[in-house]
Amino acid sequence: MDNKLVGLTFAAIFGFALIVFGAANAGAYAVDTWIFPVEEYGDNTYIGTNDVSNMEVPAAKMMLAGQLEAWQAEAKLDVVYQDATATYPLETAEILLDETLSSAQTGSQNSFVFGLSPDATREFLAEQFPVVTFTETDIATINNKLETALKAGQTKTKVSISDDSLSVDREKVVDVVFPTKFVSLDSATVIEALNGIQLAPETQFSFLDFIEELPLTDISDDELTQIASTIYGAVLQTNFLIDERSIGTQLPAQVPAGQEAAINRHLGVDLAFTNPNTSSFTLNLSKKKDSLNASISGFPFVYEYAIGITEEKEIEVRVVQQFSAFVTSGKKVEEKGLKGKSLTVIQTVIDNDEPLEVVTVSKDFYPPIHRIEVLPLEKKEEPVTEAPVEGDSDFVDANGDGVHDDITADPEPGDSDFVDVNNDGVYDPPVEESNVPKSGEPGFVDDNNDGVYDEVEDEQQQPEKKPVYDKGGNLVTE
Repeated sequence: MDNKLVGLTFAAIFGFALIVFGAANAGAYAVDTWIFPVEEYGDNTYIGTNDVSNMEVPAAKMMLAGQLEAWQAEAKLDVVYQDATATYPLETAEILLDETLSSAQTGSQNSFVFGLSPDATREFLAEQFPVVTFTETDIATINNKLETALKAGQTKTKVSISDDSLSVDREKVVDVVFPTKFVSLDSATVIEALNGIQLAPETQFSFLDFIEELPLTDISDDELTQIASTIYGAVLQTNFLIDERSIGTQLPAQVPAGQEAAINRHLGVDLAFTNPNTSSFTLNLSKKKDSLNASISGFPFVYEYAIGITEEKEIEVRVVQQFSAFVTSGKKVEEKGLKGKSLTVIQTVIDNDEPLEVVTVSKDFYPPIHRIEVLPLEKKEEPVTEAPVEGDSDFVDANGDGVHDDITADPEPGDSDFVDVNNDGVYDPPVEESNVPKSGEPGFVDDNNDGVYDEVEDEQQQPEKKPVYDKGGNLVTE
């Protein structure tokens, strides 16, 4: 065969092959581009927390499938109804990956699509929250709420299902009665205003803020304390949070121990508490002759709340004695006194008649009022002081006998300052200075030579001598 012919034949075959290959690739490109295009996500595209930017859908699906399998093994969904929390069984949850990818919008944050079985949700609710009967509408609403909560794809998710949208029947969750003693007309005004108020979800209630808007004129803080204490006693039997509560200085007579909520408008002493639930409650008050009833109504709680007193101790009265010139005899009692008390208030959370948790609510202390007795003034005895001993700064030992010399006592024989002029063995105290002349001085008289001045009777002090006459009347002497 001619070499030229062979070369031409090879070139023809090679060219044809190129045409066929090019046509095939062009056709595939045309099919992929115009007939069956492969979708690709653009920049800044996320599904859950996963970045799928510039990824084709199949590649994104493969990546998410592996991550969702690990997520499902670790994920936790906590469901909160009122005061109880339970973990939903996510092994029954279906992750709708195709729907997730097809609904994802490029260049934005997207969520996963989950499918939860209404039957699994119904069984979960009945088992974990048996105190309430959920309607089919409630179950469908809760199921949708759980699916929505899972969309973010977080490892840990918490969702509350007990909001006011539920059609669950409301009931009295607590009902208390306290003894009371009211004298003012305003007490009825406060009770009427409080009756039927709504305690909104996750909202604080302040007693002082509430009554500030009322037209009150003559109600006392003691009466307000009785009303607030009744409400406080009811709140203690719920899961409400106590934000502010105080007690008075004396143990109240009308309020049960440990349940006082003192009110002092001048000092701003308040009762404040918060409803932590996502559902609202209603407070009702009603007054009888000598008592006040407080009740709280709403969706039922899962747990019970019991109030108890521990470490209760009476503090004895001391007697304080005072002295007064106005009390002449006996004693006057100005204050009879009152025992004090200390106690600890606890709240026990009960689940199916079994204690679940014990919480210390408060430690209350009421100081005693001491008895005061006033007595008449008494003469105080002079304190007995001990004689100084050797080494003390005021120790005196003139005679060197080792014993303190009492300078107020007369010197004894042998002492350096002992004087015995007449040698009778008894100390002669010094003679006070006088006008009597001393031996050797002018006017000194010692007729008997005993060395002691002889006192001369004052002529003016001598008795007057009467003249003596004889029988003839003649003067004999003067």
